[in-house]
Parts: sequence; structure tokens; C-alpha cells
Amino acid sequence: MRVHPAIAALRRDRAPQRQAQAAVKQACDAWCGEASVAQVLEQFQLFGTGASLEDCPALDEIFTGQGRAETLAQSLARHLCAAMARLPFAHPPFRHGFDGRASTLLLAKSGRAQLLLQAREPGRFDFPCATFSDALRYDATLAGEAQARILRIRGPRERVRFAEEEVVLRPGVRLGFDCTSETVLAHEVSRRLVTLRLLQASENPQPGREYCRQTGELLHQSAGSLATSRREMMVALLGRMECGEAAPIMAVMVRTESDESLRWQCLRECLALDSEAGFAALSAIAASGIDPLGDPARALRTQLIDDHPQLLQVEAAPCRG
Repeated sequence: MRVHPAIAALRRDRAPQRQAQAAVKQACDAWCGEASVAQVLEQFQLFGTGASLEDCPALDEIFTGQGRAETLAQSLARHLCAAMARLPFAHPPFRHGFDGRASTLLLAKSGRAQLLLQAREPGRFDFPCATFSDALRYDATLAGEAQARILRIRGPRERVRFAEEEVVLRPGVRLGFDCTSETVLAHEVSRRLVTLRLLQASENPQPGREYCRQTGELLHQSAGSLATSRREMMVALLGRMECGEAAPIMAVMVRTESDESLRWQCLRECLALDSEAGFAALSAIAASGIDPLGDPARALRTQLIDDHPQLLQVEAAPCRG
């Protein structure tokens, strides 16, 4: 295998790589230190605590006015691109990703807020599904052009209706969304689309939802926060470990937790570990007229009784824990 001399040199001596990373970090620190950028980042911290965009005027100007978003991005490019041109083996000091068609730089994260720079390569994109989350989103289009559709959902959460609005994304376009019911899909990109995006998650985010665009059917739900996702993984791990002593705790969590996604995961694992405790918890939810998990719980209960009629013998058993 042929190894480029520059890469071979880095393998022999890691000091140049560390120096390169220090240089790009210094470049980004210089960007953050610019007066106008520092003001935006200071207000971004406030936005991360749950403040409205209107309460952060410098940040608000970026996503509702003209010129300031472009100036912010040009300033970043001036510092970062100059450093990486000198040091081509350095990595951006931001969390970043690229899948061949779309790329993302996480410029800042604080509390409930994220500031991202995103790019989408030219081409046609199919979106058989549409995803909605419990967050606010603001987009400032910096470069490129794309045909897009704004999707708005109506109707019950299990099966929705879509209203679509055609839009053209080009430099200067500013959009804001309540992501619980709105999203935008860029289905045809004629020139690389570059967007500065601001997100603010809800204080107690509800699960994310994915719908089939053709039927409006709810296909998938996922945890609304990373903390909840971690707890779901812990519960799932206890289930895979067949940790029976965890079942009573899961039964309690089914009753007391507020996040629907976590409650459902606890219910599934409790059923697998202790069918009596799990089925009692399931029946309690199914009997409730106000529990948001009532409909899926009734459907699951019916299915389980059809497959395992003996569960009717424990239907009246109290939920343990």
C-alpha cells in the first residue's frame, strides 16, 4: 500500500499533528474573539437557557434580518480556511460530519441550543418520510439554490394530514419553524445549498416522530432528549441482561416518568422480564382515558391476549413496585 510521504511523516512524529490542531483551534478562538461574533455567542448562551429569539437582538438579526448571517460565516471562513490551507491535515475543531451528500459543522452548543452550518450537495433528494421534533428552528440561507417544500401537519398524532407549500431557497431567505408541526424538505438542489441553522429544544422535549408522507401514518418515535435516550439504552441493556430484579423498578417508571418514549421502553422490558407485573402495568395504561399511551397500550394488550390468552388470569393483579 502506498502511503503519502506527508502521512508517513505524521505517523512517525505526532507533534506536527498536535501543532496543526492547536493552530486551527487558535484560528477559531480568534473568530470567537471578534466583537460582533462574541456578542452573538454571548446571546446564544442566553438563548440556550430558553430565552426567546426576540430577547437576543444580535442573534435575532442573524435569522430575521439581512447581511449579518453572511458576515458571521465569512468571518469564520476567513479565520478557519486560512489555517486549514496552511495545514491540510488538520481537522475542524467543531463536531462535524459528511455522508457524501450533506455535511454539518456544530459551531456552538449551549444548554438547549445549537448553532450549525450545513451544506447539501446538488442533486435530487427523495423524502418518503418526514420527521418532527419538539424544538424551534431558524434557517438563514447563505449560498446556493434549491426547490423545497414546507410541510405542516394536522390531525391526530397517530395519522396526520400534510399541507405543503413550495418555496425556493436562495441567499437571503430566512425561515422559522415550530418543529412539532413544521419542517422543510429540499428535494432538488441546483447549487450547493449552505444554511446557518439555529435550534432550541423544548425544556422537556416530547418524542420525535417520523411519518409516512404518502399515508400520514406514524412510523417511528424516538426519545426527545439525549438524557432520555441514555436512560432508554440503560433499560434496554437491563432487559438484554435478563435482570429480573429490575422489573419492579421499571413498573414504577411506567407510572411515574413523564417522557412517553421512556415509559414505553420500560413497559416493553418489564413485560419481557416479568409478565405479571408488565401486563398489570399495561392494563392500567389501557384502562386510562387520559394517558397519552392509552391507544398503543390497548392495541398491544389486545394483541398479547390474542397470542397468550393465559394473560387474562393476571389482568386484575396489582402492578407491583
